[in-house]
Amino acid sequence: MQLIPGGLLAVGAIWLRESPRWLFSKGKREQGLKNLLWIRNLPAENFYIVEELAFIEAALEEQKSTVGLGFFDPFKAVFKSRSLQWRVFLGTTLFIFQNGSGINAINYYSPTVFKSLGIVGANTSFLTTGLFGVVKTVFTLIWLFFLIDKFGRRNLLLVGAIGGAVCMTILGGYLASPLVDTSAASTAVAKPLTSGGYAAIFFFYLWCAFYTPSWNGTPWVINSEMYEQNVRSLGQAMAAASNWFWVSNFEKFSTPNRC
Repeated sequence: MQLIPGGLLAVGAIWLRESPRWLFSKGKREQGLKNLLWIRNLPAENFYIVEELAFIEAALEEQKSTVGLGFFDPFKAVFKSRSLQWRVFLGTTLFIFQNGSGINAINYYSPTVFKSLGIVGANTSFLTTGLFGVVKTVFTLIWLFFLIDKFGRRNLLLVGAIGGAVCMTILGGYLASPLVDTSAASTAVAKPLTSGGYAAIFFFYLWCAFYTPSWNGTPWVINSEMYEQNVRSLGQAMAAASNWFWVSNFEKFSTPNRC
């Protein structure tokens, strides 16, 4: 199944046009203009095209005079600027908290959690993959269309952190209590769900409802907005590197016996 989106990306990339701004930065103005006209579906004499061309050239000229157009120039700019260093620190640190929120334990070991509660067999797959995916999809759409531009980035992170922490504390406390036989997670024998088990399942999905419209995508939005154009690509690259670094490290500490 994982080959399908990868295959579609590989095939679709055949028709993908290079960024006009990148072409302009490499001195390929004619090809850059051609791609820009294709993207906008407008003639070259259109006022919007003329205005955008002027903006691209002005931005590249400013970058050339302040940061530079070379590969290492953005790194040098960050090294020399305390303000940019602080932004890089904030942007990369967001992903420490994002991956430390418990998302790796939920993604990889939710079947173990549900088995500990007494849910086995087909019900485990349904609750941990199907319903979990539906909840994430619904709340992602709510975040995208209603919350991110109306509720505010900082407010979303605060609410998501507080709500998620409460849910994780209750869920973890219940699983660690004598009321739960964790050895059931290694067997396929179903046991009746107690009221505490139903409550734990509720807080499992409530945590997802807090996490998805807050810490799931908001750190990426913040990283895309807090850098100026001259160093934005470097800032985004460092954000992605930080994300995957902490994904791999928190995954190691999210094994069932460590959760």
